[in-house]
Amino acid sequence: MEYEVRVDEKGRILIPKEVREKLNITNVVKLKVENNMIIIQSKDKYKILDKYAGYFNVNWSEFTQDVDELLNEAIDERSKKWLKDIST
Repeated sequence: MEYEVRVDEKGRILIPKEVREKLNITNVVKLKVENNMIIIQSKDKYKILDKYAGYFNVNWSEFTQDVDELLNEAIDERSKKWLKDIST
């Protein structure tokens, strides 16, 4: 998915409805700048895990930290591939 969005005079952008629904974005997102790109992540990525937390016998903070690390690695790899593709 790729979208072109406008930035208003206050620096705000509107995340398209299709994206908000697909990523289950409610009212808070994580934004980071990396490799000259803005990366926006849903803060609700653990919502489904929280729903079933009682069924798991794990240290939740360690588990979510591991998931964060894996997600960040995947994002880094994807970003590097994308940058390589657009520079060739």
